[in-house]
Amino acid sequence: MSAGVPIWRCAGCGVAYFPEPLLCPRCHGGKFESGRVHEALIEEVSVIRHMIGQENWQPRRIASVLATGGPRMTVGLRDESGPGATIELFEEGTAPFGRAKSSA
Repeated sequence: MSAGVPIWRCAGCGVAYFPEPLLCPRCHGGKFESGRVHEALIEEVSVIRHMIGQENWQPRRIASVLATGGPRMTVGLRDESGPGATIELFEEGTAPFGRAKSSA
């Protein structure tokens, strides 16, 4: 598990993206600088209840979030955080996840 989630910022216009694009949709530049975002604000939450072709599927919560200083992205939720909550971001493998910020 890795702290934060990678983002890519266009070297030409500064807009942040996740995942990394081939070209910047805004300025059409092709050079990006990598960085990480560590927290985000939850905008919406959904539950994936079924997955075609999967056996023993358990419902999973996902959220549309606005990363602090970064882009909007979809992340898996590891707790019951809801809209309006600020969460910490992390990776499991290459997948982005979020959970309530720890008070430690």
